[in-house]
Amino acid sequence: LNTRSMRPKQWYQRRVRGPNIELVRDPVQYGLVEEVGQITDSVEALSAKLNESMGKLRNLESNKKALEEDIAIKTNSLNIDQSQCLRLRKTLVWRRHEINF
Repeated sequence: LNTRSMRPKQWYQRRVRGPNIELVRDPVQYGLVEEVGQITDSVEALSAKLNESMGKLRNLESNKKALEEDIAIKTNSLNIDQSQCLRLRKTLVWRRHEINF
């Protein structure tokens, strides 16, 4: 077999499992074991970060929804004020001395 075209994980598995197991404890073997451990640790760390990020995304989406609801309520309130209250205020006659600036 051509070991140059094999991926490190495949090469490692060939060395430790299956037929023609290489019973060698050399620097390459120790390096492969260390690399597999580092990759496993990296995958676990990245999975934890992904879970944390997904939780933050859910919180942000919830906040966005709440803000959009607040904006809709305030927009409706402004529309009511402009369409109904403003018309009523324009019809009121104010006396100058009653207005305190």
